[in-house]
Amino acid sequence: MNNIDDRLAHGLHDMVDGEPYSAPDVGALIEQGRRGRRRRATALVGTTCALLALGVGTAVTVTNSPPERPGVTAEAARPESVSPAMRLVSAATASENISYRMRLTNSGPGGLTYEGAFDPRTATGYVRVPQDDSVLTELLINGTRYEGGERPLSELPPDKGPGETYGRYGQYPGTYDRLSLQGDGNAVLGAAQPDPAALFAALKSADATVTENPDGTLHFTYTTTDRDGSSSTAGDVTLDRDGRIATVALTATWQSTAKGRLDRGTVSSKLDLFDYGVEVTVKRPTDVVMIKE
Repeated sequence: MNNIDDRLAHGLHDMVDGEPYSAPDVGALIEQGRRGRRRRATALVGTTCALLALGVGTAVTVTNSPPERPGVTAEAARPESVSPAMRLVSAATASENISYRMRLTNSGPGGLTYEGAFDPRTATGYVRVPQDDSVLTELLINGTRYEGGERPLSELPPDKGPGETYGRYGQYPGTYDRLSLQGDGNAVLGAAQPDPAALFAALKSADATVTENPDGTLHFTYTTTDRDGSSSTAGDVTLDRDGRIATVALTATWQSTAKGRLDRGTVSSKLDLFDYGVEVTVKRPTDVVMIKE
């Protein structure tokens, strides 16, 4: 058995037994984010569990009849059906280490739309978030992160000031291997936006149940609770013709007593991943200020 087969065997054993297998601590990783003004959240910077590094395939065994039994016809053994969880593993694996474009849309009042592209092989990409007073922009060039604001797509609202210095970017120290901007702090979408291959790891960490819809798309559900409330999330994953993750759409219903009263709400988000293999080039901004952390 080669190394990939060994890792696959361990991964499958983990799924059966329900034991953690290098799953990221989603909550702790999200807390690494910096909250900026204008509803900026930081994406989950997670490590993908070892299972996601596997190439998943089905072995077909052909058995030949012994010479003394010429009447027996050789035929291939029929492969067993692939579980929805393993289909998701395979899709995550196919979506790994390849460039792509993305669009993350958050519904509801104040919902933001993130658009960008990223190449994990060169740690180069961008994401833009249009807002009323600017277009919040993050650039990543060979691992170096820049964040700034461009002019808004429409005129400033009357209650806004003259705006910021558009086109000026802060350069952050260190190197990064993924984009940081994401919407509404959702752990699963926060994982998949900067790294589609991390989707399975995030769902596993959330103890999600993965099933298959009648149309062949994948369905997941999970529930989270804390001292102030709880939320129930249901979502669907569609794959493209190459077996890569194409969309992740989810709806979360939550309730909270954090403000001393019972509040309830529903939030829907959709992540589109497309143009896998696209060439991603980003030009360094000219107006740069070094950020000290």
